[in-house]
Amino acid sequence: MTKRMIALLSVVFIAALFFMSQTSLASKWTTSVSIKPHHYSKHEEKMLAVTNLDYKSNIIAYDVKAPNGAKEAYVKATYYEKGKAKQPLLSGGLTVSKEFDMFAVTYKIDDDTHKVMFNVGSNDTNLGIEAKKPKKMNGYSFTGLEKKQKVKMNKPYPVAALFGDDGSGIRVAPLSTDDGEVVKELISSNPYVYLFTVEFK
Repeated sequence: MTKRMIALLSVVFIAALFFMSQTSLASKWTTSVSIKPHHYSKHEEKMLAVTNLDYKSNIIAYDVKAPNGAKEAYVKATYYEKGKAKQPLLSGGLTVSKEFDMFAVTYKIDDDTHKVMFNVGSNDTNLGIEAKKPKKMNGYSFTGLEKKQKVKMNKPYPVAALFGDDGSGIRVAPLSTDDGEVVKELISSNPYVYLFTVEFK
């Protein structure tokens, strides 16, 4: 084997190693940009147990790795009745900073005043909202993402939904950032839906 061929093979080998390392790094970065359900530690469970919220059913919390360059997580909440959007309930941004690594959506229902209270919060931003609860809405459920989901900039992703029925029964379906049909089915098959989305900007 000539010196020239050895040199050429060395260049090809080094180039291949470089390409593989870059591909691996890119893959790791892509998969790390995500939203995933937060799993509570024993300490967190003890702290939440003293609140008046049932953290196992009234709170949906996420660990977040925001896309590089994101300045805010823009949250929008919309109320749907019988498959149609009635009104936007909330729109605002959660600040994305070095400390931003999780956010949560909570709800509480007051059946006496027919009100439903929502709160969307992160490490350093908090958004609250109070909405009317339909008098006919009796059974209800709260759903969100059940597994890690990839996210990108400038695209809204469903993260939580409170939905209820009027005696016809509710259809529970975990949300997915990749399957828009899940959200459509949730809205069309339940009479009352409060849907929350987040978009990184």
